[in-house]
Amino acid sequence: MADTIPMLPRRFLLIACCIIVQFHPPACAKESKAKGKDMDDLPYALFQDGSTPSKEMLATLLHQLHWDNNSAGNLDRMGYRLRFEKADETQAPEGGVIRYRIFAEGTPEDKVYGLDIWEVGKLTNPTGQDVYVNAQGLIMTRQPRPDEEFASRLPGVEVIVSPKEISGEPTRYALISRDNGVTAYGTLVPHPVVSQVGGCRLEARVAAPGSAAVLIVADGFEPQTRLPMVLESLGEISNVDVVTDHDGHAVVAGFPFIQGKAQGTLKVSAEGNDCLPSVQLTWGSETAAAVAKK
Repeated sequence: MADTIPMLPRRFLLIACCIIVQFHPPACAKESKAKGKDMDDLPYALFQDGSTPSKEMLATLLHQLHWDNNSAGNLDRMGYRLRFEKADETQAPEGGVIRYRIFAEGTPEDKVYGLDIWEVGKLTNPTGQDVYVNAQGLIMTRQPRPDEEFASRLPGVEVIVSPKEISGEPTRYALISRDNGVTAYGTLVPHPVVSQVGGCRLEARVAAPGSAAVLIVADGFEPQTRLPMVLESLGEISNVDVVTDHDGHAVVAGFPFIQGKAQGTLKVSAEGNDCLPSVQLTWGSETAAAVAKK
């Protein structure tokens, strides 16, 4: 008994530490500084003559962030992710249309799934169709036959998607088993607005119609290091410092609309130790401008 009693506090302390680590990111991830910060510490940049995002907008951006991080392998480390592969490209009167097949590698084959689609500015839309996967994770419209188990292409049977062809605009997909036991997320940006300098990558991702909100995604930078970002919109400057996670990944939200202006360009740069990538994205539209009004 004398040997057992001293061990109890240490066991409780160990359990408590495990709980804290599980539900809270490393302390360095909490040190990011920005013009504004809310909703689980999502840093965001504001301009002097710009707009302040609503709690609803920040909640939507946080939802996008978690959805995207599943496929990026950062904050939300779920077991399954969606991968997209170009299937073909067809010509239409409005231009070329690229189609993609989807893989959910490692997901169980003995389940029936549904596929949800989330487009910018819209609610998540379940397709309502039952879908299945084979041993390669290829998403199919019916259960695979034995000779289709290891096929990575099955024209006429594979699920094909054609997201919007708008620069920087993502379309998000979720494969969810009908019993809700398995979920895989993925984000597809057919025409990314991205700059890569060395191993540093900076992307501007449309987060609201007309780019009223933009997610700035940084990858490949020094891990757990302060990353200065400079955002510029119509001559106004917003400086944001964010701390990368242990994978060198960080996300900042930007709201580029300026009061009294209908359109413009958002320019963003991130200063790494040995790199300075920069991107720019045009914003504007009557609908999006109305959202930006205070």
